[in-house]
Amino acid sequence: MDVEPCNVVALAKKALSASREAASLAEDSQSMGADFDESLSLGLGYTSLANWIVEEEKTVRSTRILERRRKRIKTRKLPKSKVIGHKSNSFTSSDVPKRISEGFNPNDPLRLFLWGPETRQLLTAKEEAELIARVQDLFKLKEVKSRLQTQFGREPTLIEWAEAVGISCQILKSQLRSGTSSREKLIYANLRMVVHIAKQYQGRGLGLQDLMQEGSMGLMKSVEKFKPQAGCRFATYAYWWIRQTVRKAIFQHSRTIRLPENVYSLLGKVLEAKKSCIQEGNHNPNKEELARRVGITVEKLEKLLYATRMPLSMQQPVWADQDTTFQEVTADTGVEIPDVSVAKQLMRQHVRHLLSILNLRERQIIRLRYGIEDGKQRSLSEIGGMFGLSKERVRQLESRAFLKLRQSLGSQGLGAYGPLLV
Repeated sequence: MDVEPCNVVALAKKALSASREAASLAEDSQSMGADFDESLSLGLGYTSLANWIVEEEKTVRSTRILERRRKRIKTRKLPKSKVIGHKSNSFTSSDVPKRISEGFNPNDPLRLFLWGPETRQLLTAKEEAELIARVQDLFKLKEVKSRLQTQFGREPTLIEWAEAVGISCQILKSQLRSGTSSREKLIYANLRMVVHIAKQYQGRGLGLQDLMQEGSMGLMKSVEKFKPQAGCRFATYAYWWIRQTVRKAIFQHSRTIRLPENVYSLLGKVLEAKKSCIQEGNHNPNKEELARRVGITVEKLEKLLYATRMPLSMQQPVWADQDTTFQEVTADTGVEIPDVSVAKQLMRQHVRHLLSILNLRERQIIRLRYGIEDGKQRSLSEIGGMFGLSKERVRQLESRAFLKLRQSLGSQGLGAYGPLLV
């Protein structure tokens, strides 16, 4: 079959265009299949790496499909600005408890005691006077209530209480709330003074928390006792109540053995005198010097120092770097020394042997007279009553028994007991 060259070129061009169309159709079909596989894999939550390898083996141009997949995945992700905004919000929300934890430490007793905005507010003279007036009204209402309770023998009702005061129930409730809140505000505003006084008495047997607790009790007591007619600020009046309760707590609870307040005061004078001597250069003052400075006798000073000794626990270590306790190195007075115990046993044997030379009545009189059996000594009258003898006759029998014992000491080899029978 003869074909012209021009026809060959035309046929070649048609074949090339047909192959290009076929290739584009194949590419579109593969792209549609890939999109379907991609949607399926995203719906199931995973992507198979084996499908990518198979597609790469099918066609050389499959790398472009992978690029399109990556672009689609990137476009489906959230915008970067939204992600950053979400992270910033989570940071600020988690940062709030961190700031709170930094400001509030439950292990710090001082910060825990003064925690709250009420303790940081200082009161002016006008505010203080208003609060005290409301507190005074509150205490007057409570006095009326206690009087009614004594009169009725029971807790008065709100209506009875309001009628006794001469106001309505609503006004009574309002005054009670106002007085209670004013009392709390007055106490909170002066808690820093409690801390100031408690710090002055640290190291005297009670911890700072206990001192602040006792000082708070004194502050609450001062709120009840304060009278505006005294002519002074409330803080000046409360200072002495707080100081008194703190000192009283130290007197009562700082030692294992409680001492009277006058003894504590005298001991404080002794410590001040000793401190003065040390400041003057006498680092080891004697008792005469301390007694002269305090104004007491040496005997009274010795009794004071003896009574104020601090007891030690038997379980306390003797040395800081060792576990040896005082119980391990202290001798037990209830246990006798072996030599003494043996000597007492020998003496009992010797006494029993000596008493065997006496007759029965003399032996019984000696045993009862000196408590050899039960450790209880009897008088001559008691022994005479037991035997039906007179007191003088018992004394004569005792003397005759001692004479026999002294005469037998030499023959028995017990001359060492001779001075005891004189």
